[in-house]
Amino acid sequence: AKGLRVSYQCVLSGPNGGGWFIDVNDVQFNMNRGRIKNADVTFMTSDQDWVALSNGTLSGTWAFLTGRLKIRGDHALARKLNKIFP
Repeated sequence: AKGLRVSYQCVLSGPNGGGWFIDVNDVQFNMNRGRIKNADVTFMTSDQDWVALSNGTLSGTWAFLTGRLKIRGDHALARKLNKIFP
């Protein structure tokens, strides 16, 4: 994440859903519950699908193509999230 400044918003539906954000500033990051204004990328999915995406049992590409994951904002920055947090 060296030199990268990006903010990610996650909006999750379901019983364990809600808003989460990750704010990356160079090599430091802040992750917390809540919503931030003007996120560079917003992910929208269910709480269960987010867990599956995070642990690798659901492909991000497949989730996106089938409508289980919606992405607003810069798709190139969206793809960088896996490189920042492998």
